[in-house]
Amino acid sequence: MKRAIFSVAISALLSTVFSSAIAHEAHVHGVGKLDVAIDGAEVTLHLNTPLMNLLGFEHAAKNSKDRAAAQKMAFRLRDAGRIFVTTPAAGCRAISVKLASNAINPILLGEPTTPPAAPEASAHGHADLDADFILQCSHPDLLESIDVSLFEKFKGFQKIDVQMVTQKKQLAVTLRPSATRISWE
Repeated sequence: MKRAIFSVAISALLSTVFSSAIAHEAHVHGVGKLDVAIDGAEVTLHLNTPLMNLLGFEHAAKNSKDRAAAQKMAFRLRDAGRIFVTTPAAGCRAISVKLASNAINPILLGEPTTPPAAPEASAHGHADLDADFILQCSHPDLLESIDVSLFEKFKGFQKIDVQMVTQKKQLAVTLRPSATRISWE
């Protein structure tokens, strides 16, 4: 019963966080938003970031160079265990990765959907990437931290604002290239 109530609370909190992020936060180059929820053995992460941070551009990938860059970005992000490095003793592994952008063809992102007729950036030339990651941990009681290697893999990041909720606490931290660990124990 307690776990069911927590799951509902996490869903409501993340829905509020994600809705607020989409509706109210400005598109700022160099800045990413990462929401993290830990519920039992499952770690759910949602990354929202300008494509500029990942690709160095925000327009639709129309030529072979841009398409190759988009595919390389997606390949790196899909290796979630190297992007989000958890406490080794916790035995966490990625079980799901979903990537979406209004400017990049879903097929280039490795998504099994039919692409829209013509992906476009917003009217202001800005485009984001939304990425959802789910990790499953065999020993969640040993999970104490997550090292985020986005700064190392994608040089466009200057900071990442993190909001996190676990069954025991909530926290907000700002990651930078010199401080990449989320720790809560």
